[in-house]
Amino acid sequence: MSGKKLIKIFLLFLSFFLILYGYGYYKRYDTITHLEEKIKLGRYQDALSSIQRLQDSPIYKIMAKFGKEDPMISFNKGVIYTLLENKKDARIEYRKAMETNDPVLKARAIYNNANLIATDMDFSTAALQYTEVLKIDANDFQAKKNLERMRLGEQQFNTMFSPEQQEREDRIEALKLIPWGMKYKYSGEQKIRW
Repeated sequence: MSGKKLIKIFLLFLSFFLILYGYGYYKRYDTITHLEEKIKLGRYQDALSSIQRLQDSPIYKIMAKFGKEDPMISFNKGVIYTLLENKKDARIEYRKAMETNDPVLKARAIYNNANLIATDMDFSTAALQYTEVLKIDANDFQAKKNLERMRLGEQQFNTMFSPEQQEREDRIEALKLIPWGMKYKYSGEQKIRW
């Protein structure tokens, strides 16, 4: 083979690869755009199936072999799993999305994961996650508010099982057991003391 034929074959292969990559990028963009519409309409199962169709397509599989899994797809799957109340799979997808270099997407994934942790009443871990979000974006009002809530919840949870709280509750229970009953209320004639 001559040098010109090798260059032509190489350019043909490169153009085929670029067209394939461009089409895969277009399909990804189109799927994500339609996902937002489906989520707004409440068609969560349909949105999940469209993501799975994208991941099962041969173009996506080829693109995935050259790099790791797309964090935007993982984030959107996490959102859908959260809306479907499948916390376990949502956490897995959010962790995948946290591995991105995009700070905005990373902050959103950490924030959503912290919300899932907070629903399980794990206040200290959720507070750590919200702190991570604030390290990325110090002006995130929702993360600040939720961090305060987690610290307050952790404080209330800790005082709920403190010895002082237990002693106070024991005193209240002891007062309930004292037989105040009816004998100290008005019995018979009223006696007036002068």
